[in-house]
Amino acid sequence: MTYGNAAQDYQGRQGVGVNIGEEIFEQWCNRNAWNCTRLGFDEKFANVGAFYNLNPVLRNMPDYVIQREEKTFAVNVKGTPNIKEKERLLLPQLIDAYSSQKAPLIYVFCIRNERIRFAEAEHIIELYDIESDKKWNDGVVYRTINLMCVR
Repeated sequence: MTYGNAAQDYQGRQGVGVNIGEEIFEQWCNRNAWNCTRLGFDEKFANVGAFYNLNPVLRNMPDYVIQREEKTFAVNVKGTPNIKEKERLLLPQLIDAYSSQKAPLIYVFCIRNERIRFAEAEHIIELYDIESDKKWNDGVVYRTINLMCVR
């Protein structure tokens, strides 16, 4: 099976038929008895026509809501440690829209052959801001989060 990787731009990653990060996350939820509900858009199998016309806050809706006992989280799953500049700039609005005291917005990094790492959205801002800009060949600016610094 062919998987995307962090060195590929968006089009390159979409050319493979598997979103490995989301598969890893769903397996983790099943193993750990978390109720996992798909919330956001599935860019691989359920594309929305003219997606780019939607409000950025809607386009960046969390991927999942997970719940177990009294704990609930809104979850963005990442299959790479790369965060696009436009997502970082939007993060305060995403936190306002999707995070609450009883259901915080978190990022879950699910990278093949690595342990899963969890971070609150506010911590992603801190980690992004200490890294340096990089650019994919399509011109999209991003930064690579140091996952060893994820609390």
